[in-house]
Amino acid sequence: MAIIFDGREYALKKKELLRVSVNRLREKGIIPHLATILVGDNKASELYTNLKKKFIESVNCQVDVYDLPESTKYSDIELLIKSLNEDETVNGIMVQFPLPEKLSDKKEEIIDLIDDTKDVDGLKEDSKFLHPTSKAVLEILALATYEIQHLQRHETKMEVKTICVVGASGMVGRPLVKALQKMNFEVLECNSNTKNLIEKTILSDVIVSATGEMNLITADMVKLDAIVIDVGSPFGDVSPTVEKKVSFLTPVPGGVGPVTITCLAENLILASDTES
Repeated sequence: MAIIFDGREYALKKKELLRVSVNRLREKGIIPHLATILVGDNKASELYTNLKKKFIESVNCQVDVYDLPESTKYSDIELLIKSLNEDETVNGIMVQFPLPEKLSDKKEEIIDLIDDTKDVDGLKEDSKFLHPTSKAVLEILALATYEIQHLQRHETKMEVKTICVVGASGMVGRPLVKALQKMNFEVLECNSNTKNLIEKTILSDVIVSATGEMNLITADMVKLDAIVIDVGSPFGDVSPTVEKKVSFLTPVPGGVGPVTITCLAENLILASDTES
């Protein structure tokens, strides 16, 4: 029977540890301060921004949301980010994506404007911070292998050797692949249009899917007792039929999402601690 990961419960437990870290910084006169830039009227983006703000404030950090209209120009964003870069009280800067269509071709330029030390969303090439969702996947993977081994009392050691990342070229997949390769896993890089995708997934001890394509991963594509981490948004990439075949599964919603927010808070705390 599969372990169904409860990301909300996990995030609540982690919140207490994060709050302790923040309170230690506050004792030194440091208040971790995140600036979030939200452009346009995307309801999903507004929801995600508010969830991040609520959680990060709950661990005693400061969050300012710069809610800009759809008509905002690139030059306006450029001036704002330069101002935030120069503000010594701001420790982290993030831009909520997607941007309005007229700014979509400026995405990489906007990311590059953010000071390296404040890129808590880990979007710059070779950022010192791992993208919070990628970081959440690694955290959940470590927990999954522990729980399968200890809570289900498997007689044989749970070994993860091969990991298939579906959506390997995306915002989450790209940094995740690099991190997994550094950890010496065999990583199979795929996307939703990979020819004969099943030939890659069926060989894998772990499948991480981050494409946003609903029901992309079905039971026939999954090895028995595999670990499946669903990062698909907003409805998940993994078919409900997979649950009966795997040893560990993250649901959508309530799986990776809540842990991602804790990892963003963690990056902000790291960026705030000048002694780290």
